[in-house]
Amino acid sequence: MKMSKRLIASLGVLLLGATLHANADQHDDHGHYDNHGDYRGEDRHDHDNHRGGLPPRDFAPVRQTIHDNHGYFVRGAPPPPGVIVVRGRPLPRGYYGERLDNRALSRLPYYPGYEWRRAGADVVLIAVGTGIVYEVLQGVLY
Repeated sequence: MKMSKRLIASLGVLLLGATLHANADQHDDHGHYDNHGDYRGEDRHDHDNHRGGLPPRDFAPVRQTIHDNHGYFVRGAPPPPGVIVVRGRPLPRGYYGERLDNRALSRLPYYPGYEWRRAGADVVLIAVGTGIVYEVLQGVLY
């Protein structure tokens, strides 16, 4: 019985490692990011911002999209007292933010493995598997 659990766990770790390695090299040939996550320039073939890929370091275009489409974005309930959403840290225990509706999500870029949430007047991009906050767009929802 113990051997089969260990085998299953080992296969799961192996599969996860292979998936992470494949995703690290995914954008090298397209000019988005190198293996170190550094932006390498715009891909001329990908004008549709909703195709996916790794999140950028500069979210100014996303801020502009939210501003230009403000009718599709609704301010969320403020986080509970004492809850602070910080870039690079997991969402606070028990707080998940609020999901954006499909109309708003259709205006934002899609990044596989990440999800847009709202927290009061902020829009937050989190890593789905870990809940780690990738970016906080403060005050974009008014």
